[in-house]
Formats: sequence, C-alpha cells, structure tokens
Amino acid sequence: MENEGKDSGKVKKQVEEKPKVEVLIIRHKQLFEMLKRPDIMWRVLLSLFCVIVVLFVGLAFVVISIKSFYPYNSIRTNLYGATIMENEDTEISYWLFNTAELWANSGIEVKKGDVLTIRASGASHTAIHHLVEDAGSNKTLRDKWVGTGGTRPTGSTRDKYRREYRIARNLPEGILLMGVADMDYEDSENGYGIDSLDIYVIGEERRDLVIRKDGVLRFAVNDIVLDNATIDDMYVANLRKLLENSGVTLPEDSVVRNVLEQTCGKDSAKAMEKLEKWNGDWFPGRDNEALKTVGFELGEYPDSANYGKHYPVINELVYYRRNCFSNAWFVDNVGSFLVVIERKKTEL
Repeated sequence: MENEGKDSGKVKKQVEEKPKVEVLIIRHKQLFEMLKRPDIMWRVLLSLFCVIVVLFVGLAFVVISIKSFYPYNSIRTNLYGATIMENEDTEISYWLFNTAELWANSGIEVKKGDVLTIRASGASHTAIHHLVEDAGSNKTLRDKWVGTGGTRPTGSTRDKYRREYRIARNLPEGILLMGVADMDYEDSENGYGIDSLDIYVIGEERRDLVIRKDGVLRFAVNDIVLDNATIDDMYVANLRKLLENSGVTLPEDSVVRNVLEQTCGKDSAKAMEKLEKWNGDWFPGRDNEALKTVGFELGEYPDSANYGKHYPVINELVYYRRNCFSNAWFVDNVGSFLVVIERKKTEL
C-alpha cells in the first residue's frame, strides 16, 4: 500500500507539470548564430551596402554608355518628312529637300535665339529644259549640275545679267538658301511672299547661326523666281541689251509689258502678231545662234516650227507668259539636297 501511494504521487506530479517543447533550428543555423553577435551583424550589413552600391554604379555606367551611343529621348517624323531626334538641349533633324520646290516647307519650327548648325549635300539643276535638250542631242550641258554651294559667277554676259534677278543677288547660282517664315505664311504670285521671309545663306555648311525670329524653316536654291513681274523686267532688259547701239528705239516699257500681258488671254493672237512685227522690224537679218550670245542668252520659244523664226523677240519668256504661268520655277528645276539641322534650344 505504501508503494502504491508513492507511485500515485509520482504520476500526479508528472501530470501537473507542463510539457516542454524544444525547437532545434537546423537550416540556416549559422545565420541565426551570426545574428546573435552584433560585430558580425555590422559586417553583414556593410557587405550588403557595398553590393548595392556596386550594382547602382554598374547600372549607371550602362545607362551612360547607352546614352552616349543613343543620346536622344525621342525620335519622330513630321508631316513634311523630316526625321527629328531630340533630347533635353538639342534637336537634330534630317530632311530631304526637293529643289523643284520654291521655299519648300520643312515643318521644322524654331524660336528666336535658337542656335543652328546646318549641313547639306546633294545636287540640283536649274534648267531642266536645257538638260533634256542637251541630253537628247548628246551635247555638253549648257547648265551644269551644282552642289549646295552653287556655282560661282563666270563673268559671262548671260550670268552678269541673270544674277541681278536671283533671290540672293550676286551670290552663286543654285546655292542653298533658308528662310524663316511665319506660321501663317502663304505662297503668293509675286516672289512667293519673299518679303515676309527672314533669309539666310547656307551653302554646304553654316555653323552657329542665331535665329532672329520665331517661325518655320523653308528652303530654296538661289535661282530666278519667274513670276510675272520678273519675266517682264527680264524681257525688257534683254531687248534693250540686244538693241543697244542699233539705232532702234524701243517702245516705252509700259507698252512692251502690256503686250506681254495680253499674250495670256483673249487677245493672245493679236499680241503675238505684234511681237512678230517687232521682230521683223528690229531684227530683219537675224541669226538665232548669234543672238543667243547677247543679253540673257534666252532660249527659243518651244514651238520652234511656228515661232522659231521670230526669235529673239518671241522667246522662252513669252512662252511662260502666253501659257499664263504664274511661276515657271516648278517646270524648270530638278534635284534634291539632304539637309541636316542641329538646333540648340533657347534657354528659358
């Protein structure tokens, strides 16, 4: 009985005691051991910091390297075909200029104070009818293909007189010109609104060009804008040159201009008859080839079968007038220039 009492007390004591659970960490045991020691903990944190710094510096290096090869934030193409690459400070545009267009719109906008560097390459021809004629007859070209720098004045009689009527007088024929036009710029019959353009001479290259007004860039080659007023001026000047020292008195300028104006319209036939009579009166023993070396060396009227014998009074300028061309530029020029424009934006 005594033993039973002892056993009973022992069991009761074991029941009353709370069970103990011991957790043994086997995985990552070393990590938890290190976390218990502050000196090791600081080393771990410092190592992690160094790894983060190295990763950040490496990523920055990669970004900077890519930026040096590809420095633009955006690339876009405008409605006029110009490809524009842009970052925070600089804009670079590539645009193919068709030289058959007069003051062609690039769609590239600039602000007053912007600094431009412009480079251009290509070739243009300012007399496509001569090009076709000479190529067809296998002759040396009278008018050469020229680059963006144009062709220097030759000092010939033809060049001496024609240069006075070019957009940029006394500068090379065919040289690249740039104009800054207002946003609401409109082409006009006389000079295509040239008075409203702020014009710059570009040529092959123009560096650090400071823009004087807000607007849109337009381009042209330096040629004669054959609007009605210019045709009339050239025609009268050519006749005076042909008839100087001949003893022939040329009618007043207003009379000649009036006849030219009438060649386009209901009185065309009468006006052409008047020109034929003038030719017979002033050049009775004419030699077309000899007369072409005088004055502006104007070409013959394209319809040589009917009007060739009335040269030089009836010439290519009469053809433009009679066909009511408000501007002969678009049937006279051919070629293209690649224009690269680097624009440093105005600081605000």
